Amino acid sequence: MTETVRTNAPAFMVENMLAQADALRAVVNQQYGPGRGTLLAAGELLKASKQIVLSGMGTSLHACLPLADFLASRGVAAPVVETAELLHFRSNLLGPETTVVLVSRSGESVETTKLLPILQQRNCKVIGVVNTPGSSLASQATHAILLGNLPEEPVAIQNYTGSLAALTLLGSSYVGDLGGSIRADLEKAAAALAHCVPDWFRFSGSWPGFFAHGVPLYILGRGPSLASAHVGALLFQELAKMPAVAMSAAQFRHGAVEVVNDRFRAVVLGSQRATATLDAALAEQLVQMEGNVRWIGPDSGRPGVVPLCDWPADIPDRFAHFFDIIPLQMAAYHTAQWQGFTAGELKIAAPVTRSEQEFAPGVASGS
Repeated sequence: MTETVRTNAPAFMVENMLAQADALRAVVNQQYGPGRGTLLAAGELLKASKQIVLSGMGTSLHACLPLADFLASRGVAAPVVETAELLHFRSNLLGPETTVVLVSRSGESVETTKLLPILQQRNCKVIGVVNTPGSSLASQATHAILLGNLPEEPVAIQNYTGSLAALTLLGSSYVGDLGGSIRADLEKAAAALAHCVPDWFRFSGSWPGFFAHGVPLYILGRGPSLASAHVGALLFQELAKMPAVAMSAAQFRHGAVEVVNDRFRAVVLGSQRATATLDAALAEQLVQMEGNVRWIGPDSGRPGVVPLCDWPADIPDRFAHFFDIIPLQMAAYHTAQWQGFTAGELKIAAPVTRSEQEFAPGVASGS
C-alpha cells in the first residue's frame, strides 16, 4: 500500500509563490548582514582553489547552472556535477586543491551526507549552500552559506530562488564585486517580483487548459534559463504527476524536434537576451509545424507565438532566470489541482531523500 506524505502544501505553496519578493529580500539581507563574513571568506576560498566543482541534487543541482555560466564568462571552468555522480564515479578527480560548492536545501540528503566524509578524506574544501542550520552540511562545510528562507516541504519554491540569489552573490564575492550594483539589481528584481507575481497568479488558473493534455511537456531554454527548464520539468513531475522533459533549446534541434506534431506541447523560455532571437525563431517554427507553444520572456516579435504571461519591463538581464521559473511554478501547481491531485502530496518520494534504495515508508522498493 502506498503511503502519501501529506502536508498543508496547497496553501503553503501559494503563500510561498506570492511571497517570493519578500523571500528574495530576506536572503539578500542575510548575505549582506550576518552572512557577509562567510560570503567573503567563501569567495576568497574559491580564488585560492585550482579546481571548483558545483554540485547538488534535484533543484539544488539545477540552481548551480547560472553560477557555472557566470564563472565561465570570467574564464573559470566550474563543472556542475550531480552529487551522486561525484559520490560513485568521479571522486577520484577531487583533491586538496579542489573546492566543492555543495548545495542542499536540508543539508541531509543521502548523497550529500555520504559525500561529505569522502571530501574530508581527500582534503577538499567545501562551501555549503544550505537552509538548515545545524544540518550535516552546515556543520561540516568549510564555510556554510545559510539562506535564511522559511522551511519548505516537499517542494522548493522560495528556497530555489534563495539558492539562486546566494550562488549569484557567491560568484560576485569571487570576482570582488559585492558592491552597490549587484545589491541594487537584486533589490530592483525583488520590486519587480512584488509587482508581477500577484498578477501572474491571478490569471494562472486558466493555464492548465494548455498544459493538462496527457502528453509530455517540453520546456526549452538556454544559459541560466536552462536551470528554469529543468526545475520547471521537475515541478510538473512532482506536483502534477505528468511527464515533462527539459532540454536546451539548441539541443532540441538535434533530432528531438522529430517528436513535433499537432499534439506536441512546449514552453520556450526566451528571457536570455543573448539568444532571444534564436529562441523566438524556434518557437515560431514549432508553431508552423502545428505544435502547441507558449512563450515566457520579453515580446518575441513573432505574431504566431503566444506568450504565457506578460513580462515585466526593465528587470535586470542577469536576473531574468529568477522570473521565468515562476510562471512554471504556478502552471504546475494549477495543473496538479486540475488533474485532481493535491499539490504537495508525495506518494512515492520523501520530502528529504535519505536513502539510495528505499522510497517513502510503505512504498515497495528493490533489494
